[in-house]
Amino acid sequence: MKSSRLSLLALTLSVSGLGAASAIAEDWPQFQGPSRVGISSETGLDLGPWEENGPPILWEKELNEGWGGAAIVGDEVFLVDRDLGERDKLLCLDLADGSEKWSYSFDYAGKLPFHGSRGVPLVTKDAVFFIGGFGHVYRINRETHEADWMVSIQDKYDAPPPKWGWAQSPVIAQGVLVVPIMSESAGLGGFDPETGEEVWKTEPFGDTHSTPTVMNLHGVEQVVLLATKRTDDQELGTTISVEPKTGKVLWKTNAYFNKIPITFPTKVSEDRVFLTGGYGNGSAMIQVMHSGGEWKVEKLFEMTQGTQVHPPFTLDGHVYMLANENDNHKGEKRATGGLMCFDLDGNIKWNTGADPFMGRGNMIKVEDKLLIQDGEVGYLRVVDPNPEGYQELALADVFGKKTEVDEMLAKQEDKEIKKIPDFKFWSPMALSNGRLLMRGQGTLKCVDLRS
Repeated sequence: MKSSRLSLLALTLSVSGLGAASAIAEDWPQFQGPSRVGISSETGLDLGPWEENGPPILWEKELNEGWGGAAIVGDEVFLVDRDLGERDKLLCLDLADGSEKWSYSFDYAGKLPFHGSRGVPLVTKDAVFFIGGFGHVYRINRETHEADWMVSIQDKYDAPPPKWGWAQSPVIAQGVLVVPIMSESAGLGGFDPETGEEVWKTEPFGDTHSTPTVMNLHGVEQVVLLATKRTDDQELGTTISVEPKTGKVLWKTNAYFNKIPITFPTKVSEDRVFLTGGYGNGSAMIQVMHSGGEWKVEKLFEMTQGTQVHPPFTLDGHVYMLANENDNHKGEKRATGGLMCFDLDGNIKWNTGADPFMGRGNMIKVEDKLLIQDGEVGYLRVVDPNPEGYQELALADVFGKKTEVDEMLAKQEDKEIKKIPDFKFWSPMALSNGRLLMRGQGTLKCVDLRS
């Protein structure tokens, strides 16, 4: 009998071990995840359909008003908060229950338009890097919980804050921390992550709210940034590519203009980069060619549609984009937005228009599905990307806004064009070990997607 029980136990452990091996989990240590492109390799998740209440909410954390998203490493969550008008704060939370493990704060008085935090921390083995809205770049020691160094971009480079302050997330490429400076003397800066000392800086190019993005084109790793240069008589769009180790400018182009760049450039293929944004400035596809040591850029096509905050995805020869921005989020213009699918020549296959519109939300790709946080009402949608049409697989009212939204719509039942409230769920999500972190203006929620 004892032998039979041991055999049964061994079999149970073996089967459970196989189940554990079939699921893959990974950290989400920075903006847009492990590879900086918003794609998770996790498997074995519960992606619906769900019961009426949706997947379980493990915990929630009350925050100040803000936009900063989370990074996750191991069992720790890192995000930036701001005591309005007073100080920047880095919070380290327990992934299991949301309790605060430690924090760091830096007093700096002031308010920016759209109050609160911005950006996502970058977490390494021994440090956490983040950028405050007033241009303070921090390296926080994960052991001492104090700043190893802090550089004020405003003070060091005499750089006034752009329209909504520094909204970028830090990026490290080829051992260099890359940060937009945006002063009259410097554009992009490279810093030693260990010391905070300047390694290089480029010539000035204007300002931006877009995060530098690392991409490999023609076998060359580079940092690409979208910006806008203003002079007394004109505004000029600038897309610049630099070698991360040295700051050498590889190529630049004014093929696309956006008056307030926020969305970062997206690599579509080995020689194509998609540039997009809001404010009625649409999008453009550029081709980047490299031959004989020379770089050449040309514009392939333009589109009137754009996405204001978060980048699109390229999947199986098609681009999926939340074509939602200031210029089309009200009235009849909503019909031009929603989730949109188009091919690599700019031919639109379909778009969801006002139903659902999904606002200035964000997306994560996992298990060949798109997880979409509705930027207006905070719903979580699971979508099967398909060029033949919109396929929604699951929906969850994570922030409990459905009743309020339904009541508002009921009062407008006689109106052909209805108004939808915008609760500004614009922060990027993070996914690690089956836990999905979603932020509203004053709340961070942990959604359990483990099967």
